[in-house]
Amino acid sequence: MIYDFKKYDEVKKFFTDSCHLHNPCEVILFHDQRDTVNKMLAEVAQETGRKLIDKDLSTLLPNELGSMTLDRTLPGWLSPVLKDKDGKGYIIYLREYHVAPLKVQTDVLNVLIKKNFEGVEFPKNTLIVVGARKEDEAAEGLTHTHVVKFYK
Repeated sequence: MIYDFKKYDEVKKFFTDSCHLHNPCEVILFHDQRDTVNKMLAEVAQETGRKLIDKDLSTLLPNELGSMTLDRTLPGWLSPVLKDKDGKGYIIYLREYHVAPLKVQTDVLNVLIKKNFEGVEFPKNTLIVVGARKEDEAAEGLTHTHVVKFYK
């Protein structure tokens, strides 16, 4: 489903509702307001009792999210989420999708489709948000994923 928001309160309500209604949930967020989105996701995390993990995809190594690693270890920044057996909840904000290497972009889309990492499913109360500045046909084509547009 595609949503188009113009107001801060509308997009914040969408993410707050998503934290309560979908377990786990994945959202692709096309936006041009980096600071505003970071602030909003931090507020949503605090109000819903979740922890926010903010990861810049342009800093990931090409195989950090893929299945090509030999040791099959979880990245340090992602292991608290996948080991959250109590289901306290996380918002994972994967930003800068549009400037990440193509391999990282592909791996991110696979994580969204599978809702797991290396066969380990994301626990309930996990919201995965992929942030991009411009619309991407591959990302927008994921029909099972919520697509949100939030431009000034």
